[in-house]
Amino acid sequence: MPFIWALCGHFLANLSKLGTINLRQLWWCKLIKIFKFLSVILLFCLNLLNAKVQNVELIADDVVKNGDIITATGNVIIYSQDYFVTADRAVYDQKDEVAELFGNVNSMRGLNEASRANYVKLDFKNDLQEADANFIMDKDGEIWMQNDKTCVDSEYYRIKGGAVSSCNVSDPDWKIKFSSAKMNKESKFLHIFNPVFYVSDYPVLYLPYFGFPTDKTRRTGLLPPEIGYIGSEGAYYKQPIYFAPYESWDFQIDPQIRSRRGVGVYGTFRFADSPYSYGEIRGGMFENKSKHQKRLELANKQHHGFEIQYDRSRLVKHLIDGDFKENLWLDFTKLNDLEYYDLVSKGGIDDDSANSLVTSRLNYYLTTDNHYFGLYARYYLDTAKLNSENLFKNNDTVQEIPTLHYHKFVDNFALPNLLYSVDTKAHNYIRDDGVEARHYELNIPVSFSMPLFDEYLNLIIGENLYFSYIDWDKKYNYANGEFSTDNSTAYINNYHLISLQSDLAKSYENFFHTVSFGLDLLIPWYQKGDIDDRLFKYYRYDYDKENSKINKSALNNVKSSLYYEDNFINELSDDYTHDSLAGRFTQYFYDGNGRKFIRHMIKQRYDFDEDEFGELDHSIDFYFKNGLRLGNRFLYSHKYHSFDRIRSYAGYSNDYFSGSLTHSYEYRKFSEDRDRYTKDNYFIANLALNLPNYYKLFGRVDYDLQRDYTKMWRVGVTHNRKCWNFSFVYQEDIEPKNTNKQNYEKASKEQGFYFFVNFYPFGGVGYDFSINHDYTEQN
Repeated sequence: MPFIWALCGHFLANLSKLGTINLRQLWWCKLIKIFKFLSVILLFCLNLLNAKVQNVELIADDVVKNGDIITATGNVIIYSQDYFVTADRAVYDQKDEVAELFGNVNSMRGLNEASRANYVKLDFKNDLQEADANFIMDKDGEIWMQNDKTCVDSEYYRIKGGAVSSCNVSDPDWKIKFSSAKMNKESKFLHIFNPVFYVSDYPVLYLPYFGFPTDKTRRTGLLPPEIGYIGSEGAYYKQPIYFAPYESWDFQIDPQIRSRRGVGVYGTFRFADSPYSYGEIRGGMFENKSKHQKRLELANKQHHGFEIQYDRSRLVKHLIDGDFKENLWLDFTKLNDLEYYDLVSKGGIDDDSANSLVTSRLNYYLTTDNHYFGLYARYYLDTAKLNSENLFKNNDTVQEIPTLHYHKFVDNFALPNLLYSVDTKAHNYIRDDGVEARHYELNIPVSFSMPLFDEYLNLIIGENLYFSYIDWDKKYNYANGEFSTDNSTAYINNYHLISLQSDLAKSYENFFHTVSFGLDLLIPWYQKGDIDDRLFKYYRYDYDKENSKINKSALNNVKSSLYYEDNFINELSDDYTHDSLAGRFTQYFYDGNGRKFIRHMIKQRYDFDEDEFGELDHSIDFYFKNGLRLGNRFLYSHKYHSFDRIRSYAGYSNDYFSGSLTHSYEYRKFSEDRDRYTKDNYFIANLALNLPNYYKLFGRVDYDLQRDYTKMWRVGVTHNRKCWNFSFVYQEDIEPKNTNKQNYEKASKEQGFYFFVNFYPFGGVGYDFSINHDYTEQN
C-alpha cells in the first residue's frame, strides 16, 4: 500500500510539470498539489499505524534511481517511524539505509524535537545521525540549541561548539556558549563542557563543567546548596540530597552545619499511596554547642521535631457502594520549641501564624445530600510551658481527642414548609494533669414558614431545643476539710423564635438594587442546669489514682497544692438565653452591566433582660469601575462605648500599579469588667509598580500602632520573563526568640538583603546578607 501511494504521488508530481496555458489548467495544477500534500500526510499516518518491512519512504519532485542509490531533488520528503524530514536535495542508499540531505533540512523526531540544518546524514539501520550548522528545538523543555556539528547515536547527542538558551532566538536575554556537550537520550540530562554564561552579549561567568536536566523528570542527586555566614552562628552550609527511586514517593535529606552553633539534619518524605491521596512526613534535629546555648540563653541544647501531613479524598468509598463524599486530613506536629522551625534553612520558615501554641489536627467527614458525619481531633502543644518553670509542662493542656459530629441537613416534616434539622456532637477532653470531661450536645431546630402580603414578607415561627451533658473526671470540691466529687452537669435550653424576613429587588434606569432584611424575636422558654464557671485543679503528687481521690496526707498542704482554673467548656451565649430582638439588613447595588459596586450590611441586637444593646456589626464595601476598592467593618460595644473590632481597607489596581492599605484594630477581653485584656492595632501597606521591560517595583510595611514600632518592612525590584527572572529585596523584621528566661518575650531584629535569579529550565541561585541583634521595646 505505501508503494502504491508513493507511485501515485510521484505520477501526480510529474503531471504537475506539464505546461499550463489557461486558467482551467492552473486550477488543475493547484488541485494536484493539494492532493499531493494530503497523500504525503496520509502516507505518514499509515506508516506510523502499520509497521512495514520497508521503513523509509521518499517523495520528491524529481527522483532518479541508479542501482541502490536514489537521488531526489525538489521538495524532498523522507519519513520513517521516527523521522519526518524535508530538504532541497537528498541521496538515499537503499542497501545501507543511509540518507544524506542537503539545503534547508528541516527534521522532526518524535513529538517534541525539531531541528534545522544545512546538511544532515541519517543512518536508519544503526540509528545514527550527523548534522552541520544545526539548530535544535526541544518543545517539551522549551529550550533551543545552536551548534557547529551534531552526532547522534542510540544513547547520546554529541555536540561540538554551540550555544543553548530558553529565551528569544533572535536576541536572547541569556545564553550559554560551550566548546562541547552531550545529552543522554533517555535521562534528558545535558552535560556542558567549558560553558561561558552570557547576559545579553556580555560574558559573566565561566565554569569547566555545567549540567542540568532538559525536562521535568524527577532525578536522584544533589540539589543546589545553601551557603552563607551568620554573625552569631558562623559559617553556614546546607547540602540537600534528593532521592527519587519511584514515581510514587521521594525523599530529601538536608544536613547542615553552623560552625559556631552546631550541626543538624532535616528530612522530608513525600508519597502518594493512591491516585486520590498525598502525604508528607518531615522531621529534623539540631544540636547546639554548649557555649552557644549559654551565650544566647537558649532554653534547649537540642531542637527537634517531626510533622505529618496527609490528605485523602477516598477512604471507605471504594468499600461501600453509595452516593457520598468523604475526605481525611491529618496535620500533626511534635516539637520541643519554635527554634525547630527557624533552623530548617538559613532564613527559617516564613510563617506569621507560628506561635507558642502548636495545634495538630485530624479531620474526617463523610456526607450525603441528607446526612453529615465528622470525626475531629485537636492536640495542643504549648511550647512556652515546655520551656518554662511550669510544673506540669504540657500535661495540663486540654486536648480534644476525639470529637464526633452528626448533622441532619434541613428537611421537611409532614408539611413542605415545616422544616427541621438535627445537630449532635460528642467531645472528649483529656489531659494528664487536671480536670477532664466528656461533653455531649444535641441541638434540634424546628421552623414553620408562611408567606404574607403576596410573598413580599415571610413569617417564620421556630422552636429550638438544646441539650448539654458533661461527664466530669478528676473534678473535686474542698469544703469543711473534706473532698467531694461532682461528676456530672446537665443543661437544657429551649426558646421560641419568631422571624419576619423579606427579599426585594428593583431595576432602575442606571442600576439594579436588592434588599434583604429581617427581624428575629427570641423568647427563652425552659432552662435548667448550669455549667460550672471554674474548676478545681490539683498537683499530680497529691492524687491517688488507685482510689480516685486526693491523698489525706496532702490536706495540710492543700492551699499550696490545689487551685481553681477557668472552665474549658463554653456556655451558651446570652444570644440564646435572654429575651432579645435582633435585626439585620443587607443591600447590594449593581450597574447596568451587572457589576456590583456597593455592598452594605448592618446587624443589631437588643437584650430585654439586660436592657441594653448588643454589639453593632456594620460593614460597607465600594467597588469602583476604575479598580479602586474601599471597605470598612466594625463591631461597636454600646455597653462600654468603644469599638471591639475595626478593619478598614483601600485597594487599587490597573495594568501599571497596584496598592492596598489595611488597618486592623481588635480589643479582646478576658474578664467581664475588662481589667484583663489585650489590644492589637496595626496597619499593612502594599505597593507594586509595573515598570517598562518587565520590571516591577514593590514594597510592604507592617506597623504596630499599639506598641509604636515597625514589625516588618521591605522594598524590592523583580524582573520577570518566561526564560528567566530575578528579585532583589531589602527587608527588616522582628521575630520572637525562645530563651530559658523570657519565654518568647525576647525578640531579635533582622536586617538583610536578598537576591535570587532563576534561569529556566535549569534553576537559579540566591544570595542574602542579614544582620541580627536583640530587640526590646526600649530600643
